[in-house]
Amino acid sequence: MIIRKYFILSLSVLLLAGCAGNDISDTPDEERLPLRFETTLSNQLPVTRAVDNKIDASDELLCYVRHVINSETSVYTQVQGNLVTIKDNKPTTALYWDDFSNSNSAETDLRTANHGLQSYYGYCYNGATVAKDALKDVSGELTWSASTNQSADGIKTSDLLWSSVQTLVPYDHAKIESIKVPYTHAMSKFTVIVVAGDGFTSTDLDKAKVTLHDMQTKGTFTAPSAEVSATKTDNVTMYGTKRADDANQRAFEVVVLPTSSLAKDKHLATITMAGNTYKVNITDAMLTSWAKGIENAASQSGINYQLTVTLNKQAISVSASLAAWTSVEATAVGEILFDPDVKTIGKNYENVKDGDSFALWMAEADADFGTDAATTVTYNGTRFTNDKPVYWPNGTTQFKFRALAKQTNSHLLEAVTATKVKQDDDSKLPDLLWGTSGDKAIAPRTGDVPLTFSHAMSNVVVKLETSNDDKSKVEIDKATIRITDLKTDGTIAISSGDISIGNTVGEVAVDGETIMVPQTISTDAKLIITLADKKTTYSLKLSTIDNITKWVRGNQYTYTIHLEKEAMKFRAVIEPWVGTTGSGDATLDWED
Repeated sequence: MIIRKYFILSLSVLLLAGCAGNDISDTPDEERLPLRFETTLSNQLPVTRAVDNKIDASDELLCYVRHVINSETSVYTQVQGNLVTIKDNKPTTALYWDDFSNSNSAETDLRTANHGLQSYYGYCYNGATVAKDALKDVSGELTWSASTNQSADGIKTSDLLWSSVQTLVPYDHAKIESIKVPYTHAMSKFTVIVVAGDGFTSTDLDKAKVTLHDMQTKGTFTAPSAEVSATKTDNVTMYGTKRADDANQRAFEVVVLPTSSLAKDKHLATITMAGNTYKVNITDAMLTSWAKGIENAASQSGINYQLTVTLNKQAISVSASLAAWTSVEATAVGEILFDPDVKTIGKNYENVKDGDSFALWMAEADADFGTDAATTVTYNGTRFTNDKPVYWPNGTTQFKFRALAKQTNSHLLEAVTATKVKQDDDSKLPDLLWGTSGDKAIAPRTGDVPLTFSHAMSNVVVKLETSNDDKSKVEIDKATIRITDLKTDGTIAISSGDISIGNTVGEVAVDGETIMVPQTISTDAKLIITLADKKTTYSLKLSTIDNITKWVRGNQYTYTIHLEKEAMKFRAVIEPWVGTTGSGDATLDWED
């Protein structure tokens, strides 16, 4: 891998004019041309150092300065060279132009045409201690490793700077031209900005931990040609910067070797905070935002790959872009959200609309749901959102979910928070819809929890017909129908959706599709029809209809009554309630 561009840190070797003799031993120091070094931050490109954006006074800068001959084809031939150490803007040993020259021969004399001094390569270890044999002086090959647990010092001492081969400066330009040694970041940097969202406090950030997976942590750098060869991968714990007292975000930083894999779907990072664990995989969106900083599906030198991750309890979303070295950033949100995926119920109902809602219960795998709902979930015109946020308390505890609503003339779903089932002021029972996430508890997830709704009540329809014979037919228009001796209350079990029958007995007026409490039909239950004259009444004991002995939840029972003068005939059928399947994971199917 060859990397030649990015942020520049300049090291200038100033060659100041003066008189010099042909023989080093005969030239006093004050008359010889000294090599003076100035370390600065380049103004050409923005530079972000690992720590404080500056070179520390204790930092040692290495520069391999060599006397070379430049051929007509710009091929440099080395005459001699030395590794120079600069500390606090000064070489640790005084150096002069003539230290790189020998006037005994034109081939070794700096003053000869096409001869000059050149920066062959440079390194800055940022305070790291490097083994004596880690650097091969002549070739510029350096063995380097990054810390796998990067504290403030760890990230600084992992951040290697380098400089590749530079243009020759001839001796006769010493008064007006300096030897430039542009330093750049040899490493790749990752910055994860964690934002405490719903369910977290800013102080939760203080104990948060971010780990990057399968990063390159050791390899060989060859500064003259800007080449890197990585030899080891490992997981790396990121350094968390100090959080401001009032800040709800905290930055985590790490530097690793370039060529770290940035392939799609790779498990890039794990974030743990307040008992919750979040997994970040590389997505197409991240790769698109980081495209300028990726080569061969891997990281490059001098690039800062930044992610901004907003954490709500147990959910995460990620986006990406480039930040300050040359930078790359990405973003990540959530709470427990629910997708009932309700589109239509029945052939004649409207789509779900703004304001539709349902009450939601949640409980651990073996726990009871209790009587109080955890939240109300409301459709906002785009999706269902929680009126009161609910969260996964940690990354392992599994939960089951149940929901309750009723269908009304104005709403497909209208939240019901009470488990008691009874008639309203108009003596009508609610069309209850019961929702479930399934029999098994659900492990914490980042996606929505799907809910399936079904009718919890029974539906009764009575159709009247009469003879075509004028002598026997009756006037059935405006006839009224009621059923007596029915149980009209009960309690719905949130866990199962079953309704236990109460003790209230009464009659129910039947008008079109009429909602009933599921029950076994009593021997005293009667279907009574009163014609428009208010005088003629027909009566039928429901228990005499052998094929319908009870009303079951989710079923529609249709009684067709044939009336003639002095006669009454009937037939009855059981049909599944109108069923409509929604789209996606959740459906609305009425059980047979």
